[in-house]
Amino acid sequence: MTRPAHTSQHTHAIEHISAALADRGLDLEQLAKNMRARSRDADTTGQISGPPWRPDDVQALNMNLLPTRHGGCPALQPLVAQATLMAYLGEADASLALALPGPGLAMPPIVALASAEQQVQFFRQFQSGTPRWGAFAITEPDCGSDATAMRSSARKTDRGWVLNGTKCFITNGARADHVVTFASVNRRLGRYGIRAFLVERDTPGFSVARIERMSGLRASQLAVLSYTDCEVPDGALLARGDEKPLDDAFSGAQRSWDYFRPLLSAVMVGTCRRVRDDLANWFDAGGKPADNRQRVASVEACLLDLDRQITAAWLLCHCTAWKADRGLTTSMDSSMTKAFASRMAARVTRAALELAGIDGIAACPSLEQGYRDAKAFDIMEGTGELQRLMIARAAQRSTSLPWDIAQPA
Repeated sequence: MTRPAHTSQHTHAIEHISAALADRGLDLEQLAKNMRARSRDADTTGQISGPPWRPDDVQALNMNLLPTRHGGCPALQPLVAQATLMAYLGEADASLALALPGPGLAMPPIVALASAEQQVQFFRQFQSGTPRWGAFAITEPDCGSDATAMRSSARKTDRGWVLNGTKCFITNGARADHVVTFASVNRRLGRYGIRAFLVERDTPGFSVARIERMSGLRASQLAVLSYTDCEVPDGALLARGDEKPLDDAFSGAQRSWDYFRPLLSAVMVGTCRRVRDDLANWFDAGGKPADNRQRVASVEACLLDLDRQITAAWLLCHCTAWKADRGLTTSMDSSMTKAFASRMAARVTRAALELAGIDGIAACPSLEQGYRDAKAFDIMEGTGELQRLMIARAAQRSTSLPWDIAQPA
């Protein structure tokens, strides 16, 4: 069967990342093997089975997303490198890739909104040999696609702030040690009334209401978080100290989305690479397509079409990450990447199931799991409908209308 063309640049990038992590005590190849071996258990239980990492790996995993000035690995600072890593881990198991220790989505708003002292205190927690997780809580049950209409409130008191509200679909929310929580100090101000607070897991009034029953990506434990008269100190409010009257914390949330959408899309690429390769291996071992009328040439044509779609999604991930590394605005690019990769994952995994049929699905559990994971991918970091809405809004802002163009006298 036709094999996917892994470029020498891709192989070199993984080798470079693996060597950099090895210097920090993490065996990347062994981690991926362990993740693949524990994939079915994690999918069945919704837990981090094993765990797949060794004790020596933990500190490097904790510090994966940390900026260099806080001890992060220099080789993993570019978003392109992070996307390459997430595609590699997503090929082992998407759910476990998203559930690995580290600050996760909490990192970008901390960098964007927190003071230097707050950053030091937050990132210091991850310089540990004990697995630690961070989470990012902005989505609410009743706000639809408009995150700025959040109902969670933050009320100032003499001792700090009191938070009340509910957050949903929070990745690693049930296991996070710290949750960057967005709440409104004045709903009449819309997005300009939104602030971000760092809430520790054992804070009174904070609780995990439930873990969602997901069709896929179960080990990522998307959680519903509840804040009931949750009192946090003044220092929990993320503030650089140089804010202007119209500054708001929503920009920090946008930075998280812009940063993680290409990474999540890279995980989708890895998932589809595994589905495609497992399917090809099954045919090589003598498997027959579900449609008896299909011949070897038509099967190879189908595999080549899967390669085309996967490669297109990866190039979009890479381009968005490349722009971000050069300081360019990528809000529209990240939404385009997420929207395209989600559709690609749905198409590729469904095509694989239809091509393999019942016998192939029984022989290759990754095909069925990949299909369910693709369903779950759509709601993470914003649904496909939300991404297309954001793309349209960004396009409107960046396109000059004909009547705006000055005409010669």
